[in-house]
Amino acid sequence: MSVPTEHGTTTISDRAFTRIAEKLASEDEHVAGPPHVTASVCGAVAAVHCDLALRYPAPVPRLATKIREHVRRRLRELTGVAVENVDIEVVELVPEQRRGHRLA
Repeated sequence: MSVPTEHGTTTISDRAFTRIAEKLASEDEHVAGPPHVTASVCGAVAAVHCDLALRYPAPVPRLATKIREHVRRRLRELTGVAVENVDIEVVELVPEQRRGHRLA
């Protein structure tokens, strides 16, 4: 994808865009493990899908909204690409381990 600027064009590969989205999706402390991210970029507009494992207990809908908005906002700031939607799919809930407690 290419983003025109006043002094030229900046080109960001689809792979680089997806890697940036992966990094952004993993920045929340409740995300357990690396996310699996796919992105579809058409011109200066994109759609992103994130498969996430989340630490539980956590308010999953609120957390998904927080991650979605973070990914959308930061991708726009970092790449200049407007992200139409960020789909979050929670594929696993990972129990949070507490000190001194063992899960059976």
